[in-house]
Amino acid sequence: MEYQALYRAFRPQSFADVVGQRHVTKTLKNAIIRNKESHAYLFSGPRGTGKTSIAKIFAKALNCQFGADGEPCNECDICQSITNGSANDVIEIDAASNNGVDEIRSLREKVKYAPSLARYKVYIIDEVHMLTTGAFNALLKTLEEPPEHAIFVLATTEPHKIPATIISRTQRFDFKAIENKEIIERLKFVADSESLQYDESAIDYIARTAEGGMRDALSIMDQVIAYSNDTITLDDAVMITGGIKQESLNEWLKLIEHQDSRAAFIKYHEFIDEGKDPTRLIHELVYYIRDIILMKHSDEIDESIAFFNVEDKVLYEMIDVLNDAMVMMRFSVNTSVHLEVVIVKLIEVLSKHSNVVEAPEVDLTPIEEKLSELERRLEHAQFSPQPNNGGRRTETKRSNGKGYSVSQIEKVLDKANKDDIIKLKDSWPRVYQYIEEKNLHALRSLIKDSEPVAASDTHVLIKFDSDVHSELINTDDKKKKELEAIIPTITGKEVQVVGVPQSSWQQVRADYIKEKKSEKAQAPADEKKPSDVAKELFGNSIVETRE
Repeated sequence: MEYQALYRAFRPQSFADVVGQRHVTKTLKNAIIRNKESHAYLFSGPRGTGKTSIAKIFAKALNCQFGADGEPCNECDICQSITNGSANDVIEIDAASNNGVDEIRSLREKVKYAPSLARYKVYIIDEVHMLTTGAFNALLKTLEEPPEHAIFVLATTEPHKIPATIISRTQRFDFKAIENKEIIERLKFVADSESLQYDESAIDYIARTAEGGMRDALSIMDQVIAYSNDTITLDDAVMITGGIKQESLNEWLKLIEHQDSRAAFIKYHEFIDEGKDPTRLIHELVYYIRDIILMKHSDEIDESIAFFNVEDKVLYEMIDVLNDAMVMMRFSVNTSVHLEVVIVKLIEVLSKHSNVVEAPEVDLTPIEEKLSELERRLEHAQFSPQPNNGGRRTETKRSNGKGYSVSQIEKVLDKANKDDIIKLKDSWPRVYQYIEEKNLHALRSLIKDSEPVAASDTHVLIKFDSDVHSELINTDDKKKKELEAIIPTITGKEVQVVGVPQSSWQQVRADYIKEKKSEKAQAPADEKKPSDVAKELFGNSIVETRE
């Protein structure tokens, strides 16, 4: 006997032999046992998942005289004639090549004749979605009122192309992609039945490549057997499918992870020179990243694997890039170019997120150091005795552990005037805008919540919402000089900057006014009142005079 392809030789002949689709086989068996068969069925689902095979098994089970529990015996004349395709009462029609109105009209004429040997005439119409609109209309009446002896089984991979009027007159069964473990078990059974040697990894790879289709898995296995001389190895399976081994794929993706575009392109073109299929490669990339995500969440990941340290949200974005490319490659003549673009896009995704992560580290380091220094100074001050200086304020006061110089503040207040502070307040948004345009991120964060409260020809007093920011502007010469260099470009005056925290500003101002009142009380009568001095410094809108 001539050789028969594996997918034909091992085609299931009973419901028990079917791999997967239990929801379909169990329903059909129960319908046969209880004599509740419908007149029309619609089998829809991916290719190679058993639609036509189950249709033929169903035809045998309906007509078998010796069947039990809804299963055909596969030994009687009717079962054997259906199996070898010689049964006149089971008619298989390929709608792809018989899709016209005339063919369906011929079917309508013949369907009214009673079966010759079997109990039912079963019409199996494969790829039924290929029928024309006229053919569907011709079939509609027959499906609605068929003869009692006729049963229709419509099979399709694209149910959305079938008119709703047809679907509503059938019992619909949606076939699912077969699970990998079920395909693996079936492939091992076939290999053992054929006395073939195989590697476990090769069987796993073939099952994954088949993407849920048993017929595809058996066809790939058949090719590998022919290539490898009855021994199924992983290298041969990879060669036949145009795929790539995990080690090589991991090495390639590490180049992408390190954002080495040149080396990644060279490696990719090595794969193409070896005859790898770009479509197969992009599928491998999707599966690889999917596996990385699953391994990370199951704590089984190895540090040697590419993208080990990449965040999940970045991996999700990379899968989106790959999925978009897969759609475009279906309609493209040169698929290799699309995969080259994918390499660049993946590197861009990694680069974008790595930049976002690294930037704050540079800015936060000096702030953390200053905070540590301030904490040490505060701890020292709490346990050190304060010198008695006759009731005068110390040179440096503290509020919530943050320092500021009272003498520097007094220098600004002594020479402050209303015109300068109004001009600076009006110009302050432009100062912030200038800093933002120059991408001075650290300085922008520093003065984001700041406001000038006093100004003179030579000094500016700036109030900060954060005590830490006030301390930084007073102690960090680099930041202070940066700000002092920017202010003249906006206001036209070179000034020195002094910081004061918001939490202490009201008290500092009150102490300064009180001190000026005390000095005024000892001064000659012709000197200005303290209220006048305060109004000159801060303006009438801020100072309120009370007796």
